Amino acid sequence: MPDGIRTELLARRYRRWLLAYPRTYRRERGPEILATLLDTTGPDRSRPAAREVALLLRHGLGRRVAEFGRRAFVVAAFAAVLGGLCGIALGSWLAWRNVDPLAPDRTTAASLARTVLPGPVNGKVDYYGRHTFWNPNSNNSLRGGTGLRAGRATVDGTIPPGAGYEQIAAAVQERMRAQGWHDVHTTVHRYGPNSSPQAQAEVTGTRAGYLAAVQVVPGDGLNPAVLSVDLMWAEPPGHLRDTVLGGLAGALLGALFGLFTSRRMRRHGPGMQRTYSGLCLATLLMLAPACLGNIPTSTGSWLANTHRNGTGPSVYWGGFVFFGAEPLAILSVVPILAILVCCVWPRSATARTLTTA
Repeated sequence: MPDGIRTELLARRYRRWLLAYPRTYRRERGPEILATLLDTTGPDRSRPAAREVALLLRHGLGRRVAEFGRRAFVVAAFAAVLGGLCGIALGSWLAWRNVDPLAPDRTTAASLARTVLPGPVNGKVDYYGRHTFWNPNSNNSLRGGTGLRAGRATVDGTIPPGAGYEQIAAAVQERMRAQGWHDVHTTVHRYGPNSSPQAQAEVTGTRAGYLAAVQVVPGDGLNPAVLSVDLMWAEPPGHLRDTVLGGLAGALLGALFGLFTSRRMRRHGPGMQRTYSGLCLATLLMLAPACLGNIPTSTGSWLANTHRNGTGPSVYWGGFVFFGAEPLAILSVVPILAILVCCVWPRSATARTLTTA
């Protein structure tokens, strides 16, 4: 390869790595840095050395950090966390929007119960919440409540005479697998001889978008034996994917919002910057209750998962309806919009003079 072509190729590759530096710094010092790099490079080189690339990245990103300022990265970190948790809630909520808003109807619940429970089935269907998800203390207001409840239809079965609760659970598990239920497994809880009941078994499985949770409770001197099945909607197939994507998108947008607004506010004077800090603090205080309650766990949101009322589908937006967190989360839009207004507000003459100096 001729020397002129090799030098031009090497210069082009150096310019790509120089993109790590801020634009203003590249405009002022870029030609000088590039000339120095080319002067110290051997005649046979057509690619930057790994050590040179590492130095360019370290120094370039360091200049970007210095240009943004420490406050910008603090704001971006908090905004990324809040945005990520809000994105998790939005992704989970959107995944559930395609599911029927009502729990399985009586005919469907009775039909599914016959594929689960051995022996005769009680035709009566009871509901614990008619809606797929409901909040008993909110009443469709902005007050919030104590979290989500999973709407479920309950059908009672008949206890076979002389059968132990573990035997019944094994029969239920075998029947569910034979009837096409998936992810069938049994959990046995033993509470001790001084408890009532002393133990119980639960068999769960999914089929055609439904989740079944069978409770087998042995009788004792105080309570009769119980065999019942709770039927509810299972998680949508894309629920986990949408939740993860929503969290990642929210974290990225939050970080970019924090960096952008912090950099824009550096143009203004001390008074406007104090206003910006106050608005950021107000946003944090308003969103924090909902976001902290919405920290994801293996069974849904931390403070408001549906599993608090027995086995149920996981949702990851429960933190936004926990103890009045919903109205605060909605009101946080006000300081966020105020921050954007501050970013586009014209600079005062004093701030312009300070910037020029």
